[in-house]
Amino acid sequence: MLAVAGCSYRIQGEPIAEPLPPLAIATPRKTTGVDPCRLITETDLKPIGTLKVPAAPRAEMPNSCLFTLKESACVVVAVPYRSFDESKNIQKKGREVQTGKHATWLSCGKQEKDMVCTATIAVTRGESLMVAIGMSGSVTEAKARDLLEPIGVEALKRMPAA
Repeated sequence: MLAVAGCSYRIQGEPIAEPLPPLAIATPRKTTGVDPCRLITETDLKPIGTLKVPAAPRAEMPNSCLFTLKESACVVVAVPYRSFDESKNIQKKGREVQTGKHATWLSCGKQEKDMVCTATIAVTRGESLMVAIGMSGSVTEAKARDLLEPIGVEALKRMPAA
């Protein structure tokens, strides 16, 4: 009979996490000191409608600005916002698209009577620019998405390069 003795050894150090996949970020952007109310203009909003009240920060969402329109629609901008990866993990029904060569997590759907689309646009690996649109009535997901995209592009362009 051959006796086999078990061997054991201890691996030193912490396991190394698998590297994150590359994330498309054409031009990394600064988020510190950026005023979200200055990233969108009334001209950008014209395809949706006209401002009902002046744009203002939203108390319930840090670093954000709410644009309320007369046409039963609103646009919200937030910067800095959570990472692209966090949005991807939270908004399971979303999908990856691109906004100005930046990876974007797009999530759309009905919330009560409104159609809401949210775009989390990566500006660094850990931070993003969030642009969302909410529209009342019989607005389709495609229409909300089409109205949101150029607003996201313009807001991204107005952010300073890192």
